[in-house]
Amino acid sequence: MGKKKDKLAAKANKADAAQKEEVKPAIPITPEEEEKGQREDVFSTAAVVFFTRDKTNAVAKVLVSREERKVRASDVGLDQKGKVVQSMALFPMGRREKKDKNDPVETAKREYLEETGDYGGLSQYLDFADFDGGGSGDEGPIVKEDDAMWSGKTNFCLFFKPAKAMTLFCEVPAKAAKRSHRAAIAGKPLVDTADAAAAEGPSAAKKRKTQEVKPSPSYHVGKMDHLDSHWIEASALRAVANSKDRSPPLEAGGPCRMFSLAASVLRQAEAREWLGLETAEKLG
Repeated sequence: MGKKKDKLAAKANKADAAQKEEVKPAIPITPEEEEKGQREDVFSTAAVVFFTRDKTNAVAKVLVSREERKVRASDVGLDQKGKVVQSMALFPMGRREKKDKNDPVETAKREYLEETGDYGGLSQYLDFADFDGGGSGDEGPIVKEDDAMWSGKTNFCLFFKPAKAMTLFCEVPAKAAKRSHRAAIAGKPLVDTADAAAAEGPSAAKKRKTQEVKPSPSYHVGKMDHLDSHWIEASALRAVANSKDRSPPLEAGGPCRMFSLAASVLRQAEAREWLGLETAEKLG
């Protein structure tokens, strides 16, 4: 009986150690880098911001998602203590996992699939998006009505050091903003999507039905298919970036507040420049 207990204890300790083990970066970091959060490959979470451009190359529409979250009352302008449940707008995001292999694109894609049900089938653009900053956005108009000139090269990554959060800004064709179906359930892509049916012809489209996943009001960690996504005008995010509120109000399928972390990301110099706003350096 004693040996059996020892084996069970050893097994439990091993499982506990595996659970507590942190994902190590691909390149060893110094204690100074870890403390200051200077290394972009030491990210804790990754988010994705899908957006379109207009014919002048300006950001036109941006995808945001809503969910009911518990937030500090003071963060949403309430003169009371404690936390309240508030409808918050944010960019789909989540913590990295070992299976992501330290790749923020993999983390962002997995979280987008799990949290939004792959709204609009947008996850496919992450498979070939270029985030190395190669597209400067100065090449002139890249969008036509038929998206023939869409390049998808004006993407970039923004590392927000205080939260060790990586945000991927991923351009998609203008027509992608017209799709509202969900192409995944519980993080698994569906076969019978609206796009797949339409690609096979009108008769096939009539026979097939897209599986819809209704958003859940839950804000608990681990929930899937619970975000309610909406395309909004970039002007709404410009107002957020210029606001001094911790969680500015906006409309995204209804009245809500921008989640404080998302608002902070939009106020960074790279994001302000992306939105066509002046940065602190230019203003100074």
